[in-house]
Amino acid sequence: MRNDNTKNDKKIKERKVPKKISERYLRNSGEYYLNRFPASSNHFITVMTRKIDRSCHEHTDQDRNEWISHVKETLVPYFQKIGFLNDTLFAQALFNSLKQRGLSRNAIYRRMTLKGLEREHVQKLISNGDDGVNDKEAVLIFAKKKKVGKFRIDKTTDPKEKQKDLGKLARAGFSYEIAMSVF
Repeated sequence: MRNDNTKNDKKIKERKVPKKISERYLRNSGEYYLNRFPASSNHFITVMTRKIDRSCHEHTDQDRNEWISHVKETLVPYFQKIGFLNDTLFAQALFNSLKQRGLSRNAIYRRMTLKGLEREHVQKLISNGDDGVNDKEAVLIFAKKKKVGKFRIDKTTDPKEKQKDLGKLARAGFSYEIAMSVF
């Protein structure tokens, strides 16, 4: 018979206390992060600021603003110099990835600006002639992947199913006119 009051095999996991901030610690943790995830300079600053905030909350003798300025003035230029941070390449790669997924102009714009890329640069990528986003092509890619509209497996003509499909397309950022082209 099992006794629920005791935790025989399970150990209670204690909360890990963040390390105290140092230049070496920030550089190593920044390098570790950038080895795993591509990032824009602004997004990298956001990630490192969260790390600094966690540490400063635990170790109150540290100056938060001093470490954030260290990240902005020392680490970001260092990682840009060695090629770990390159906003132009990151923006182009992210744009190509989102475009291949069949996302609308609005969705691509929203996701790229959330990653800390400049709005003007994102707008230029989206509206860049042949390489820009064509919502009519994107809605077809999206509809094939999500199996909505004329790409639906069961081919029902139920109005409720059509409304569900239109909802999916609307949440993906497509206008009503573009979404109706799938049906």
